[in-house]
This record gives sequence, structure tokens and C-alpha cells, in this order.
Amino acid sequence: MSGSPEAAAGRQLGQDIRVMGHPEQSRRTGGFIRSMPLRRRAAVLTGGVVGVLGFEVVLIAPYAHRAAGQLTHARGTWLLVAAACETVSMVMFARLQRHALGTGVLRVRLGSAVATVFAGNAVGATLPGGSLLSLAYRTRRMRAWGASASQIGFVHAATGVLSTLALASFAGAGHIMAGDGSRLISVAVQAGAICAITCAALALVHHPVLLRRPAHALLRLIPGPRRRPVARASVDRLLDELAALRPPARFWLWGLGLAVGNWGGDFLCLLAVCHAVGVSPPLSTALFAYLAGMTAASAVPLLPAGIGVLDAALVLALHHGGVPVGAATAADLLYRSITPGLVSVAGWALLLQQRRRPDRPRHPRETGGTRDADDHAGGVSGPSLFTRRT
Repeated sequence: MSGSPEAAAGRQLGQDIRVMGHPEQSRRTGGFIRSMPLRRRAAVLTGGVVGVLGFEVVLIAPYAHRAAGQLTHARGTWLLVAAACETVSMVMFARLQRHALGTGVLRVRLGSAVATVFAGNAVGATLPGGSLLSLAYRTRRMRAWGASASQIGFVHAATGVLSTLALASFAGAGHIMAGDGSRLISVAVQAGAICAITCAALALVHHPVLLRRPAHALLRLIPGPRRRPVARASVDRLLDELAALRPPARFWLWGLGLAVGNWGGDFLCLLAVCHAVGVSPPLSTALFAYLAGMTAASAVPLLPAGIGVLDAALVLALHHGGVPVGAATAADLLYRSITPGLVSVAGWALLLQQRRRPDRPRHPRETGGTRDADDHAGGVSGPSLFTRRT
């Protein structure tokens, strides 16, 4: 790359900011940001993040005052355990993304994948509409890693299915502990429907002939006869690449285990902060409260980290299970201070630090013959029926 490292980092930062937003607004904002010095760009981005975080702090300040007694007597050992559990959760999430990318013979370093997961979660948890912005940003990072369009689509779909099945397994475990057989059957039916739809979709993409005709029919709607042959060639290549992706059964089993580890680490973080404030809710109560919070957050994906709806669902579910309101609020605040709090701080620090560095030379060994998986922060999590903090 030509130019000084500072100039290269400035161009990269401007490109990342333009990706995260509405196209027209991105063009205006991108031009404004490119005209600013590098330090001022970083200051503007940092100020925006701090402003959003400050607004979120103002929203939860009344609840923090109510739970001040429990917060001042929180046990530091349990807080360290909670932070460790959340770290394990993030690492499992990164391994899940590496696992999905590896199906397309794309190898990514674990450290690079972990850094991208932290940064992607920071974008999704601190900016309004963060789940959409994070998805665009993660897609761009996967392209920089060397992933093709078919690989990116497969990663998004596979990780979404595995994450949803993993969370459904937690719901099933909760109903087993509660002795509610009727609800367990409902969860099993939903999980079976997801598996059936996934198998049908895989069977369909493995027969691209069935998809070519409707795809070519849609391409006829494209204005300009000169563009149609290029678009048709691109569609045919995409369908052929998808047909070549044939993950074995062990891919789904190992991926499901990683997804369970991802959700499990996050749930153990919540359980640890409950012990930190001096309450020991039954395992089934804590699990149902966690599921209620995740479900509420996924219902409003435009809110950063599900602020407000996740907290309300979590506190109400814990209180319904016998936890005092003050203790439930304190546990929620400590849980949210770790995720997305500490996770977002670490993610934005990694993101800003990586953007100041010039691009490193690519090494074919990393990707097994494809383009290199670089060390820039980004995140490659896939969308799910139950959004995982992004």
C-alpha cells in the first residue's frame, strides 16, 4: 500500500465508517470525515460511542440508585468469575465463526477471529440499529479475509441455525428442570421444523439446476440487455459455489457444541453476577430469566444490545422467580456492565488500534491457497432468530 501508515489507516477508517450507515448519508458523512485529520476522525468516532454509552447510562441511572445497596456489597470473586465466563463465551463464538468459514477451505487465526468478534459486538451493542450495521461491517471483514459471496451466505445461515438450535436446547433443558412436559414438546417441534427447513434448503442448493431457471427469469427484469449476461454468469457461479459446499454431519454436531458453549458461557456470566449480589436463584429460574431477556432483545433488533427491553424482561423474570427487585436490578446492572459494557470497551479499543496500523502482507499459508484472513477487527457472527448481542 502506498503512502505513510497514518494515511493508510486514515483511508481504512473512512471506508469502515462509510459502510456503517444509510448509503446517501454514508456518502455525505464519508466525505466530511475524509477531510478531517486522522486524530480528529478518531476523536469524532470515540465521541459518538461515548455519547451513546452516556445516553444508555442515563436511562439506567434510576435503577442503579435503587440497587445501590447490593452493588456496593458485590463480591469481587464472583465478578471475576462472571468476566471469565463471558470471555469463554466470546471465544466460543469466534471458534464457531472459524468453524463455519473452514467449510469453504478458509483458515483464520483464532486470535484474529476473537478480535473481530469483540469489535463486531462493540459495533452492534453501542450504535442505534447496531445489528444491521454490525452485519454490514462483518460481511465486509469476511470479504477482506478472502471469503466469497457463497461462503459468506453459508456462514450467516449456518451460524444462525446453530445458534437458534443451541438456544432452543437451553429452553428444553429449562422445561425439563421445571417438569413441564407440554412446553418441552413445543420446543422439540420448533427445533425439528428448523432442522427440516435447513435440510430442505441444503438439498435445494445442492441441485443448482432447479434454481437456475427461476433465477434467470428474475434477471430478465434487469434493465439493459448488456448487463444481463454478466449478471447471469455471476448467478451461475454463485449457485455452483453453493452446490460445492457440502459440510459433513460432524460439522453440524461440532458447530452445535460451540454454539451451546457460546450461550452457556453467557448464561453462566448471569448466574455468577447473581451470586455476586448475594442471591442464589434456582437454576431453572435463572435460565428462564436469561431466555426471556434474549427473546425480548431479539424482538427489537434496532435497539443497541436490546437496552431497556432485555433489562426489563430479565429483572421481571428474576423477580417472578422469587428474587427481590433490588437484587434482580443489581444483578442485571452488573451483567450489563460486563456485556455489553466491558465487551464494547475492549471491542472499540481493538477496532481503533487495528485501524491505525497499515495492512500487513498476506501469507497464503493462512488460507490454504485463498486470500489471507487479515488481523483487522470486524466480527463474523451470523444472524439468528435469537440475536446474540449484535
